[in-house]
Amino acid sequence: MNEGTIALLIQWSLLCLVWMGSFDAQLREMNMERRRVLAVLCVFLICSFVSWKLFFAPIQVSLSGTLLPLFASVVLYTRLPKATRRLYVVGALGISVMVFWLRWLFFTDPILLFWDERVIVPGISVAVAFSISKLNAARLFALMLALPMADALHTLYFWQVSGTCSLGTDYAQDLLWSGISLLGLVSLLWSAIRRLFGRRETEPSHSDTGR
Repeated sequence: MNEGTIALLIQWSLLCLVWMGSFDAQLREMNMERRRVLAVLCVFLICSFVSWKLFFAPIQVSLSGTLLPLFASVVLYTRLPKATRRLYVVGALGISVMVFWLRWLFFTDPILLFWDERVIVPGISVAVAFSISKLNAARLFALMLALPMADALHTLYFWQVSGTCSLGTDYAQDLLWSGISLLGLVSLLWSAIRRLFGRRETEPSHSDTGR
């Protein structure tokens, strides 16, 4: 499968799921309206499809792979509890260093790749994000900040080897959106388990408020 295809498929899937209301509980927890999230996903999808880039010779920066995720992380940062914001930033930076180290390790010793890197790296990132907070907003913030930062570290480190310096490549977007989709899937499963064992969350009215 071509690089970037996974990111596009995930964005389309998330767009449909959010529109159908599958993530309403998670969005309420993060104090987000469905229509705004749909608008953000549409912007990501358009920018990923068109593949807009900014050039700061000799560095290329992808709008959908670097700038938009970092901007989204800033917005999410403002929604985090003020008392713990700095801790979440430290946690996100820790994840970025860990992801950079993993990608460097897999590059230098490919035999360690027992599965596709686009599965291993997002999976470990999501596991660490779950360990640093119980808030979905904090977990999403950590991924939105950590994975683009890790990609920047990886790109700058291998600049001389690759001969190019392109931030937010299609492959980096695959890693980012694989992590976001895995986070959403685990959150949905956790909510289902809580309902199954009687810890039912407060249900809203069935109106389409927030669309």
